[in-house]
Amino acid sequence: MEQGMTETDSKGASVRVPPPLIFIFSMGLALALDWHYPMGLTSHPIGQIAGAALLLATSLVLLHIMLIFRRRQTAIEPWKPTSSIITSGYYRFSRNPIYVAFCGFPIGLGLLLASPWLLLSTLPACLGVYWLAIRREEAYLLAKFPKEYGAYLKSVRRWL
Repeated sequence: MEQGMTETDSKGASVRVPPPLIFIFSMGLALALDWHYPMGLTSHPIGQIAGAALLLATSLVLLHIMLIFRRRQTAIEPWKPTSSIITSGYYRFSRNPIYVAFCGFPIGLGLLLASPWLLLSTLPACLGVYWLAIRREEAYLLAKFPKEYGAYLKSVRRWL
C-alpha cells in the first residue's frame, strides 16, 4: 500500500456514478427540452463542421488518454484503485482532462444540431461531475499521494 492508505483502497475514490453517465443524462435532458421547447435555430454548415470536428477531436483525445492510463498500468475508472498519478501530457494543463474532453460531446453535438439546450447541458454536467466524482477523487488522491498530489494541486488548475 502507498503512504496514508489502508486496505480500503480496494474501492479507489469510491465514485458511485460513472462520470460519463452524468454527461449522458444531462444531454438526454437537453434533448428532451429541445424536443418540447425548441428554440427555432437552424443548423449552419460552419456549426455542423465545427461540431463534427469537436466530436472527432474529443473522441481522439479520450482514446489517447485511455492509452496513457493503460501504459502507466493504472485504472482510469474512478471507482478502482490508482497505482500512480499522471502529471504529464494533458495533465500539465488540467487535473481533469477527461472531464474537459467529456464537455466536447454536448458542445460538439449542440453545434452540429444547432441546439442551445445541448450547449447549456454542459454546465449542469460539469457541476454534477464535480459534486459526484472530482471531490471524492481529489480527496482520495491527496490521501494516497500526499506530497506528490499536494504539489500537483497547487500547480495545475482543476479544469483548464
